[in-house]
Amino acid sequence: MSIQASNINKFYGHNQVLHDVSFTCSTGDTLVLLGPSGAGKSSLLRVLNLLENATDGELTIADNMFDFSKPIAEQKGLALRRKVGMVFQQYNLWPHKTVIENLIEAPIKVLGVAKTVAKQQALDILTQLQLADKAEAWPLQLSGGQQQRVAIARALMMKPDVLLFDEPTAALDPEITSQIVTIIKDLSGTGITQVVVTHEVDFAKKIASHILYMENGRIVEHGSHASFTTPKTPQFAEYLNH
Repeated sequence: MSIQASNINKFYGHNQVLHDVSFTCSTGDTLVLLGPSGAGKSSLLRVLNLLENATDGELTIADNMFDFSKPIAEQKGLALRRKVGMVFQQYNLWPHKTVIENLIEAPIKVLGVAKTVAKQQALDILTQLQLADKAEAWPLQLSGGQQQRVAIARALMMKPDVLLFDEPTAALDPEITSQIVTIIKDLSGTGITQVVVTHEVDFAKKIASHILYMENGRIVEHGSHASFTTPKTPQFAEYLNH
């Protein structure tokens, strides 16, 4: 198993946003977290990367095990994020660095990769994502779709076991969305495990090997791609019909 979550609860003050969340995700799966706004999808995604701690429960991800009922050292979170990459909805590119500088920063400083090696790896990934001609561009010179692909490239530079996406097609037009679909499908062929938060059913159908449908911080349905055609719960069937 690439990911195993057991009885994860998450509170913000008195407000509980995750209720006994338990699921497994096998290596190489593309698990899509679906659900309406406020379902807890993004909160769960941030817990998977230890950007936020759960209140209690257990998580095993990329061969790291965490018990949220005990304090988790910051170093353990940093070590996890070397193996679990995240592509944020806002891209979070450094505006004062060129595209290639954005890509090589973490491998050099965190992994100790030589600059010449990191640059070649960056150019290889940019070529793969059809962005080689943008290596020396500034992020603000790029379209939203190009910035999204640079953010994916930057995450891939760390050679993660698991890659998390938070609403990767938000505010992107259909042509760019189809490019993101192709990238995620290509990555699934490499054995990388992907978890994708979205509320767009058509996008989810194109990329998901498995789905996890949530409402009000609870898992309502967890199944394979077949759930799109034969949903097990009336809540998910209704969501699909919106």
